[in-house]
Amino acid sequence: MKSLPQLLPTPSSTLPSLEFQRRKLRAVLNKLSLSDQLELYRYQQELRPVCDHMWRKQHKRLDFRSVERNLQGEPLSYFLNRMSENYRYVYFTADRLQENLNVLETAGIKALSNVKHCELFLSQKAEQKPPKPEDEQQQPLHVMLPPSASQCGAGDAGLGRAPGPGRVVGLAAVLGGAMMPQWPLHALPKMLRNLKRLKVHCEVQVHFIEQFPMLELLVLHGEIAQSALTGILERCKKLKRLFIKAPRPPSHLQGIASCRRLQDISLPLVLFNQVSDQIMPLPNLHLLELHFGTLAHSPPLLIDSMRYVLQHSSKSVEIMQLNCKHFESPYWMREAGLDCCRQLQGLVLYNCRFDDREISELNMPRVESYLVLSNCPDLKEYQLIDIVKRCSRLNELYLIDCPLLSGRILQGIYRIRQSEKIDYPINIILSHCDAISKEYQEAYTDYWQFKLDVLKLDRLLREHHIMEDLQIFFHKNQTDKS
Repeated sequence: MKSLPQLLPTPSSTLPSLEFQRRKLRAVLNKLSLSDQLELYRYQQELRPVCDHMWRKQHKRLDFRSVERNLQGEPLSYFLNRMSENYRYVYFTADRLQENLNVLETAGIKALSNVKHCELFLSQKAEQKPPKPEDEQQQPLHVMLPPSASQCGAGDAGLGRAPGPGRVVGLAAVLGGAMMPQWPLHALPKMLRNLKRLKVHCEVQVHFIEQFPMLELLVLHGEIAQSALTGILERCKKLKRLFIKAPRPPSHLQGIASCRRLQDISLPLVLFNQVSDQIMPLPNLHLLELHFGTLAHSPPLLIDSMRYVLQHSSKSVEIMQLNCKHFESPYWMREAGLDCCRQLQGLVLYNCRFDDREISELNMPRVESYLVLSNCPDLKEYQLIDIVKRCSRLNELYLIDCPLLSGRILQGIYRIRQSEKIDYPINIILSHCDAISKEYQEAYTDYWQFKLDVLKLDRLLREHHIMEDLQIFFHKNQTDKS
């Protein structure tokens, strides 16, 4: 191939600086495809430092969902081998995992030692599963597994025990039957020996996750065998964040009390209700996230769970975010004992109905820093005034899609704040509350610009609706639990 003398940096160059030449060269290389970059790299030694620097910045993620779109065969093996120590993230296609591992083996890669983050995805074809019979959909996961499987805590010993429909499914997965082949998963701990974060979007029927000694984050979107989960809780002692988001939860969380480093936990509501007495004493608990799933009896169970948490840790609760769509009336606040939170810094209520009730009847908690009222279709102005009186020291008040509120509410809030003689303004952030925004803008020049030391108004640039049913954040290193 011909050289590129006009771009290659040399000691006798008259260009302003070596770094300028390299930036110009990187700009040219960036316009080329990866295959063309690699071709130049292999035959132009002067380009290698520039390409190495550029690739180290651009290719920290190895994604098997797309890597073969740019390179195939020997060029792919060459590139992977050159970059193997640079990768920090890897994304496998779980139902094609053996093919992914074969690509690494062909490239001469025995381990990705610097990878800290791994995700196992399913291909689109694998995700399109046929609908299950109605009677099977109604059965919880633990019904499909024999009792001995849930008692097994090491290796894959449970796979050969206790015949039954659940075990037949497990063996089919391991042997590569109708379900996703499971046996390639055993190769991952050796390949990713320093892994800290693992997100799994496929079913897990075998024991491999507990063999990651450095694991700190585990997210399970797919169903997991009970024995495999028990093995994780027994052996992953550095685990800090555990999120179980599978459509059908495991039957229990045996061993979770020994995970003393756990900080963030996301669980199905029914599962938390079984082990709440083991989770709440965890010394480093910072986030508790609960989701309903398809439970028909979720509202009473959620109120019971909230009441339990607040009875044991009311002084530790810092922030609470709640999707209220499941509640039939606003009295859930009183029933859950929300007003016992004495150090509540933030409260987010989404889809909350107030049913023309007095706020004093609901025992709404006092919030110190920020309050978000989002998609509250029947929130009236007198109720919001009472809320602001109760939370008189708010820094920020978010009003999102509250159609019954008008610009008159601003005068009421202004009078409350002025009477309290608070030395900082309240910031009201709006979205889809056009009546308030319009009246504020019309009166801004003549009136509101002179009241900015008491009240400010702004628009929400980007909305963040909570995805789960309940999120409770606790003060970090909080030891004085009530």
